[in-house]
Amino acid sequence: MRNIVLIGFMGTGKSAVGKLLARRLGWTFIDTDRRVEARERATIAQIFARRGEHYFRESEARVIAELAGRRDTVVATGGGAVLRPENMMHLRRHGWVVSLTATADVLQQRLNNGKNRPLLGGHVQSNAVARLLDQRRPLYRDADLLIDVSQGSPAKIVEAIVSFMGKRERRVVAVRLEGRSYPVYVGDGILPLLPLDLDALRAGKKVAVVTHRAVLRGVGQHLVTGLRGWDYDVTTVEVPAGEESKSLVVAARILTRLARERFDRHSTVLALGGGVVGDLAGFVAATYMRGVRFVQAPTTLLAMVDSSIGGKTGVNHAGIKNLVGAFYQPRTVVADVGLLATLPDRELRSGLAEIIKTAVIGDAVLFEYLEQHLSAIRRRETEPLIEVVARCAAFKARVVEADELEVSERRILNYGHTIGHAVEVATRRGRLTHGEAIAIGMALEGELAQRLGATDSGTVERQNGLLARAGLPVALRGVNTRALWRALALDKKRLNGVLRAPLLVGIGEVRREQEVPNALLQEVLSRASGARRLRAKPQPAR
Repeated sequence: MRNIVLIGFMGTGKSAVGKLLARRLGWTFIDTDRRVEARERATIAQIFARRGEHYFRESEARVIAELAGRRDTVVATGGGAVLRPENMMHLRRHGWVVSLTATADVLQQRLNNGKNRPLLGGHVQSNAVARLLDQRRPLYRDADLLIDVSQGSPAKIVEAIVSFMGKRERRVVAVRLEGRSYPVYVGDGILPLLPLDLDALRAGKKVAVVTHRAVLRGVGQHLVTGLRGWDYDVTTVEVPAGEESKSLVVAARILTRLARERFDRHSTVLALGGGVVGDLAGFVAATYMRGVRFVQAPTTLLAMVDSSIGGKTGVNHAGIKNLVGAFYQPRTVVADVGLLATLPDRELRSGLAEIIKTAVIGDAVLFEYLEQHLSAIRRRETEPLIEVVARCAAFKARVVEADELEVSERRILNYGHTIGHAVEVATRRGRLTHGEAIAIGMALEGELAQRLGATDSGTVERQNGLLARAGLPVALRGVNTRALWRALALDKKRLNGVLRAPLLVGIGEVRREQEVPNALLQEVLSRASGARRLRAKPQPAR
């Protein structure tokens, strides 16, 4: 997000507001007057007396120029900083300018001790305040947000600023479900605005942050600090990294922890992590006291564009993925692409597989955008990331709105996953990421669609070409074909022993769950892996 720059006449409370705002956002607070005093080793009054106003303004300008490149900072400027256009040019480059205003009478009452106000002299005169205010008023009005501080407390002013940031810094995708609609916020650095959303939900003050230790040590600690700055009672719940966390045993431990901490039905469970954390925390939120508020704050690209939206929650059991679960929609999703800066490259590519899948099944414009901007996305440039995450969220929202419980339209989201999930099962644990397996699944299911006459070779080549450019595998290598076939035989989408899967038609279009003959499926898999032909042994669905 952009910095917040506070301007305004002396006595408007810039320092008090700035300190509180920084504490609640978990940001750094800098007062330019105090920074100048520290460098000069003298008070502002002493600087004026010894070296004059011009010297002070020069020193102030140097400090402001140095601050311009900072991030996550609240800057409170001196009352006269606006007098130099270059100061405001520097501050606007990476910041929203918020002007705190008040009438001359109010300011005079506040400035009842002018010993450190050199421009006012030792005794504050009403005409001196009015004169300076009249000179600077046009400059104070040149701001992104003006707030009259005459009546409001610092806390109320901070709430107004955060509300402004929420509107300016985030793209909003609405998931419209009857009685359970919720927003998906997409932006850069927007996670500190989450308390604003909790307040809108009228959530209770108890929040459980479910996350991994590595996440908690980084962005998680900043989030927890920010929540506590808004007076939330935060309980952190660490779970082990990896699929092993998605179990009834781990879920039971979290449920016990919530009970011991006396969480009630107004409390919130916040998932801060990837898809595993989201699925687990969502299941806990759905079952604790028959349902408490649930918020998703995904930290991986894959979770931002897929698992955090739509309400699928669950844990693995009896060796079967997501055997126990529920459809339980979050109340808010915060997709902060700034969190992707430290995401390992392989995990970023894994998320790209889901984005390309989205484009292939339902958004030809997104596919073209990816073809043009893939390099920028892989470099993690902010605007392209926001664009693709928002477009994927919008598509997922439309599908979920049409078919929340996955009885019809939502099944198109399984494209690439039928074979992809089987590839995950058939390979050694950790050898392939979820996205890599899905990319292979898309390539093979594309070939099935071509063999069945649903699509043409050009469409399949275009899909596979983009996957390859994203650094994803499109060939079946080193996979035990017998294990792959066993996994497919247990696929829940089988009907009377015949597999059903979405079929690619064209970029942006798939057919929903068509029958795939066992003989053709076995032939495509055997040829792709270079294995000898296997005899199909279909089994009933489980």
